[in-house]
Amino acid sequence: MVLQKDRSTKLLILVTVAAVVLIINQWQIMAISDLTGGSGGPSKGTKLNVKLSGDVVQDAIKAVVPTGTPLYGAELGVSFDDPINSLNILAKLDSQVPTNSLTEEEKARFIDVGTKISCEFCCGAPSVIDSTGRSLCGCSHAASFKGLSKYLIKNHPNEWTDDEILLELTKWKSLYYPKNMVEKAVAALENGLELTPAVLNDRDLLKKVKAGDTTSIGELPTMVGGC
Repeated sequence: MVLQKDRSTKLLILVTVAAVVLIINQWQIMAISDLTGGSGGPSKGTKLNVKLSGDVVQDAIKAVVPTGTPLYGAELGVSFDDPINSLNILAKLDSQVPTNSLTEEEKARFIDVGTKISCEFCCGAPSVIDSTGRSLCGCSHAASFKGLSKYLIKNHPNEWTDDEILLELTKWKSLYYPKNMVEKAVAALENGLELTPAVLNDRDLLKKVKAGDTTSIGELPTMVGGC
């Protein structure tokens, strides 16, 4: 009986130790995830997640500049880690998926997305397209925005919402103009604003912040097109 009791005690101790080790391992995995941003791979969303550390510039860089392969990366052959080649591939989609090939519903979605983003750092157009779907900017960055949005709307209509597509375009915009987009993100974070596409694509964000007018940041322009 004593021998059996000793074995039971030893077994209980081993089970307890194993449980403690498992808990410690899980805690370490969570800690590592926090240190690396905890993104868990490619994902969709309507705003960029920020882990505040006290270093607003580094926080902005980690939040705004994407890495890895997006959900559609394998099928298109693009990666956030290879922005130059990816830009060429995405830009070609603009002509590969002609705007006139879109149904009325698809075109309405294309316009909803395309009128909310611009290439303000290299182009004076208020957005990449106007309210009719007409192109307002001929640079490759704009072509990539138009191409990717049309591709996702046409080929994955039920998998991506307009807001999710706009955030995805904003991620690529941050790769195309990293210094400018990080600067905008820093200004937003310093003023307690979330990093949403509306905020990051506000052409006048820095001017508004400087003037102390943060309440209107993210508002849509009163007119799109006509330039």
